[in-house]
Amino acid sequence: MPRQDLQTNSDSTEKEAFNQVNLNSGEIIDSEAAPRFPERLSKEHISTLPILAFDGNIHLITESKDVSEAIKILRQSSVLGFDTETRPTFKKGEQHSVSLLQLSTREEAFLFRLNYLGFPEELVSLLADPDILKVGVAILDDIRALRKLRKFVAGGFVELSNIGSELGIVTCGLRNLAAIFFGVRISKKEQLTNWERPDLNASQCLYAATDAWICLKMFSYLKKEKVLPEKIVWKMPEPQPPRSARRFRKKKREQGN
Repeated sequence: MPRQDLQTNSDSTEKEAFNQVNLNSGEIIDSEAAPRFPERLSKEHISTLPILAFDGNIHLITESKDVSEAIKILRQSSVLGFDTETRPTFKKGEQHSVSLLQLSTREEAFLFRLNYLGFPEELVSLLADPDILKVGVAILDDIRALRKLRKFVAGGFVELSNIGSELGIVTCGLRNLAAIFFGVRISKKEQLTNWERPDLNASQCLYAATDAWICLKMFSYLKKEKVLPEKIVWKMPEPQPPRSARRFRKKKREQGN
């Protein structure tokens, strides 16, 4: 299946970053003042917000011959939006590998179908490059799943949930962060669809592209507002030893005392 380029348009209007609304009081925040964020928003409130979707070019990468061109374009950006999709499981014990890897610039989103491509070295190299930031939400599970396909050291990743927590936000999922920062709703209706189907439909592609792109957009907004913490690069946590090993070490320490 050749690369597919899809053009999408969003019918929703986006609130400008400098007109953020304090949803606790209804007060318009002065663009020159430091932004204040609510700890969380209710699901009921988020459901009333206008939907925001990616309106740039979407490139669906299915064949290996198209990977190099896509990576060349992506490497021209210093910051990328990042996400993955995996076919959902509905049976106990059933597991699936990562189906889709999404990387987005401001104008273009590249959807790599890993169930067809495998995990190409050029893509691995990009994810390991510390000089190109990859911004996402809940990236630990994404990286762990990708490392099952091919071992690599993740470099240059930024976890928006951690940044949100430092800003006093309690509920830091993608949907909640988008609602807090931009007053918009990110559709999740395609989340539990089959990401390994032979042909992804337009709705799936738009959903996947939006999830990666909105991460980049949120990062750009926080940078513009000068509220990013000093240290933003995420590091893969060290694997914990088995419980038996931890008990042995604890016992050795106690004996040493």
